[in-house]
Amino acid sequence: MKPLPTVTTRRAATLAVTAALGLAPFLVDAAPANAVPQEQQQNQPQKQQAVPAPERVNLGGVYNARTFGSYTNTDGQALTDRVIRSGDLQNLNNAGLAELQRRDVTTIVDLRTSFERQLKPNRPVPGAKVVVADVMALAPLAGSADFPGMYRTFVDNPGAREAYRTMLLQVATTVERGDSVLIQCSAGRDRTGWGSAVLLKIAGADMKTIEADFTANNTGADVAWLRGAFAHVDRIYGGFDGYLRKGLRLSTAEIESIRTAMIASDATSEAAVTPQ
Repeated sequence: MKPLPTVTTRRAATLAVTAALGLAPFLVDAAPANAVPQEQQQNQPQKQQAVPAPERVNLGGVYNARTFGSYTNTDGQALTDRVIRSGDLQNLNNAGLAELQRRDVTTIVDLRTSFERQLKPNRPVPGAKVVVADVMALAPLAGSADFPGMYRTFVDNPGAREAYRTMLLQVATTVERGDSVLIQCSAGRDRTGWGSAVLLKIAGADMKTIEADFTANNTGADVAWLRGAFAHVDRIYGGFDGYLRKGLRLSTAEIESIRTAMIASDATSEAAVTPQ
């Protein structure tokens, strides 16, 4: 008698079938089966000083909506609340729509694939333009079975690099004119997670803050994936600055404009008038 397939074998077979059917994007942003429950996480000893919880945004019907407004960088400057990260807007309700308009959201950067956008279209937000920045356009199966590998794809794939370049520049131009920008994928975890980590790194946040933001909201994100992506940055580009300049083709002026956009306006003003 043939032995029964193990759980691992059955899961691998399911992933293979899913990828063959072109449904791999739905595995991106999905919590792994072995995610640590929230109550267990809370009972684990804290070895570092706690980072402030992320600033939640009450977008009715939208998963994982938050800003960076509760964080500071290593210079003590407060970060902006004009950059919102979230999951898709398919189920955005009227209250959530009103909140986006109250916050002057005029740009929505959608990091999803065309398949995802067609199957789960966002609810339109009047007054906001949608900028498509498909991270997985050239690697649609990158997240089908290997999350660490998918995060490396975020770093080295030409399509992903172009998408993140677009996202970063949209943040800079939108916030510069005094408006807010929303960055989203399916669940606001993986593609949005790496984009958020890059934004925080440019803003001068320390790794403790970046990692805390990445794992917030009990989404099942494994900090090892993020650390692996940053290690991949170091291997390929020789460091984060090399990633920005060679990988994302950002100029010094563009990097500075992104950093300025990530600093709260009152903090930027204070820095401008403080004697050096």
